[in-house]
Amino acid sequence: MQQQQSNGRVRTSDSQVLESGTILVEVENHIGHVVINNPARKNAFNQHMCHEMVEVMQWLDQNPEVKVISIRGAEGNFSAGANLKDLDSVLFAGSRQEDDGVDELSRADRAITQVRKPTFAFVEGICMGGGWQIAAAADVVVASTSTRIAITPSKLGIIYPRSGLERLKKLVGEQRANYLLMTADEVTIEQAERWNLVSMVVPADSFELTREHILKTVAARSQFSIVSMKRLMRSEDDRNYEQDWAQVWHDFRNGEDLAVGREAFANRQTPEFRWQVDGC
Repeated sequence: MQQQQSNGRVRTSDSQVLESGTILVEVENHIGHVVINNPARKNAFNQHMCHEMVEVMQWLDQNPEVKVISIRGAEGNFSAGANLKDLDSVLFAGSRQEDDGVDELSRADRAITQVRKPTFAFVEGICMGGGWQIAAAADVVVASTSTRIAITPSKLGIIYPRSGLERLKKLVGEQRANYLLMTADEVTIEQAERWNLVSMVVPADSFELTREHILKTVAARSQFSIVSMKRLMRSEDDRNYEQDWAQVWHDFRNGEDLAVGREAFANRQTPEFRWQVDGC
């Protein structure tokens, strides 16, 4: 990932915007903007883009300027999933002997789920197959009424990647997951919201304003609160959960953000929280 610094922003160099697709990144006002950029292919992923997504998410997680991460697609579509022309290199990166059942799209998925900071997928237009898997790896999926969703592997004789399959079953339930996988039919955006394929639906004409409001709001909140609660929710089944909870509660009671929040509330001021993720 090559970047350039300009007026407080960090972005992928324009020379890196390849015909075959790339992941663009920009940091502005504590928001990390990630754009899936392969519009000629409806932002479908190739192997290069999967690798870039891993690198970008790791870099944003470590960047002290970033408090919230936005993931979206270029030019009105989120992503059509894996690029069929590059299907083998996306799904079968190693030799048959080296194949561990983890594909490149799932490595990109895992990089998103492992980010400690809040992540939001802003979905519009095409969001199909592995595109939904990438979107649903984020903490929150905000969809425009223009969004078109289908889980399409059975149309092509593909096995849906394991992380996508397991997440689909967890979010929508086994019977609905069976329907989506077996038919590969597109669902309405209202149905997608009812079935938990997306977190919330926003009218297309107010999608950009809503996106800006959400990101600005989350960036202003206590990062200690957000990061701690995200970790606790995701580690609920971990055997170290009780110990982790006790440590978080101790840090909360004695932490700076609580004092900042109380003082600001008492003085009817907007709090300016200063806590950052460890390692930033």
